[in-house]
Amino acid sequence: MIYLDNGATSFPKPLSVRQNVDISLKKFSANPGRSGHSLSLRAAKEIYECRKRLKELFNANSEEEIIFTENCTMALNTVIFGLLNEGDHVLISSMEHNSITRPLESLKDKGVTYSTFDYSYDDNETVDNVRHLIKPETKLVICTHASNVFGFRFPIERICALCHAYGILFCVDSAQSAGVFDIDVGTNQYDFVCMSGHKSLYGPMGTGVLILNNRNLKPLLYGGTGTESVKKSQPEGLPEKFESGTQNMNGISGLKAGVDFVKNRGIKNIYNHEYKLAKHLFNGLANNRKVITYNKSFDYGKVAPVVSFNIDGVYSEDLVAKLNKYGIMTRGGLHCSPLAHTTMNTIENGTVRVVPGAFNTINDINYLLNVIRKLTI
Repeated sequence: MIYLDNGATSFPKPLSVRQNVDISLKKFSANPGRSGHSLSLRAAKEIYECRKRLKELFNANSEEEIIFTENCTMALNTVIFGLLNEGDHVLISSMEHNSITRPLESLKDKGVTYSTFDYSYDDNETVDNVRHLIKPETKLVICTHASNVFGFRFPIERICALCHAYGILFCVDSAQSAGVFDIDVGTNQYDFVCMSGHKSLYGPMGTGVLILNNRNLKPLLYGGTGTESVKKSQPEGLPEKFESGTQNMNGISGLKAGVDFVKNRGIKNIYNHEYKLAKHLFNGLANNRKVITYNKSFDYGKVAPVVSFNIDGVYSEDLVAKLNKYGIMTRGGLHCSPLAHTTMNTIENGTVRVVPGAFNTINDINYLLNVIRKLTI
C-alpha cells in the first residue's frame, strides 16, 4: 500500500504518537481539570505540556492562548461565529474551503456579507487584490496559508500587515501548512491561526488548534469548564472560555508526540523532503501529454507539497478508484473546496490530489508515475 492522501489526514502516524495515545488510555485517562486526584492532575499536566510545545513551535504569546478544538473546521467556526455581527463584511481568498464559505453563507441572513479576492502567483498582485476589495465595514480577512487542492502559498505575512494597517482582523487557515511551513505568530501578530492536529502535525484525528492573539470572541460552545462553576455565565479566562466539556485528552497526548516529531525532524527538513517528492511527481506528470496539471510552475517555497492532476477524458474519482486497485491511496473530486475548483475551472470533474508525507519515498512516487503511464498508453 502506498498512502498519498496526507492532505486529508497523515498516515502512518509516528510510533511515538501511537505510544502516547496507548499510554494515556492505560495509565491516566481521567478527566483533566475536573478533580483533585492524581490521575486528573496527570491528565491536566499532559494537556498543558502539549500547549507548551505548540506555543514554542509557533512562537505564540502564551500557553493560555492555545485553544484545543476538535479540528480546524471547529477552530474556524469559533472565529467566524464568535466575531461577526450584522453589517460586518469579510474578505476571503478564491481558494477557501467549505469550512469558511459555509459558515459565511449561513450568516448572510443575519446581515453579514463577504467578498472574494483572487490568488496570483505574483505576491504583489495578491496583496493588491485584497487592498482593492477593502470596505469601511470590512472587519475580518480569512486566508488559507496554502490551498488544500493546488498547494498555492499565500503571502500571509504581508496580507496580515495590510489588514492591521487598515484596522482589520486577520485569520489564517493553516490546515494544510502547519508543520510544513514556518508560522511565526508572535512576530507577525496574526489575530487568529486555525490548524488541524491530524495532518502535518501528525496527531490523531479529532484534534485541532486555535491560536488567539485577539480575545474578543464569543465562545462557540458554552458549558462546564471545571472553573468558576458557581457562576451562571461562561468564564472569561483562557483557555477555559473556549474549551467547554471534556477534552480529548488522549488525542491531545498523541498530538503532543506529533509536535515533538515535527520539532525534532525540523519543519524545513520536512518541507524539503515532501517538496522533493511533489516536484518529482509534478515534473513526471507534466511530461505526459495525456495528463493535465494545473500549476504553471512548481517553485520551491511558493507551493505546499500538493499536486492536483487529471487524465484527459477520465473522471477524477474513477481514476482514484483505478489507482486504488494498484494499492495507491489518493483523493478525487472537489476536496470540500468548490470555490477553488470554480476558480481553476475544474468544478465539473474535480481533480486527483496527491499529498506526500514525511514517511513517503521517491520509490512511492516512481511507482505512481509508472502506473499513470500504464493507464495513459
